[in-house]
Amino acid sequence: MTSRTQFLSGRTGRGAAYVADRSGAPHDKFMRLSACALGPLGLVVGWCLVSVSGKSYEAARAEIGRPLPALAMIAFIAIASMHMRLGAESIIMDYVHDEALKEKALLANKWASLAIAALWTLAILLIAAPK
Repeated sequence: MTSRTQFLSGRTGRGAAYVADRSGAPHDKFMRLSACALGPLGLVVGWCLVSVSGKSYEAARAEIGRPLPALAMIAFIAIASMHMRLGAESIIMDYVHDEALKEKALLANKWASLAIAALWTLAILLIAAPK
């Protein structure tokens, strides 16, 4: 035996305040897809880093300078940076209630994630660049 609840789905009626408007759907979809992509990329990047751990500096540079490891590391950095930015953005939106402070925090989050991604990518390119 089931009992009828006061909640009716849809945008009108008694439960309208509890129905999502789907505005966060692209954000959630990207977060799920990027998390799925970071798993295999993390394994590839980890394998590349472990494989150069006992080598000399020049041998490690030559190994990282090959296209596949360098592109895998750059892809990992780019996706991880976007994933990090959106995750921190969700936290800021949920827990910072002052609108002026929220805008400043979102702007700082954006620039910090861009700076981290740019510096990591530049470091990989400098290591991988031929002398």
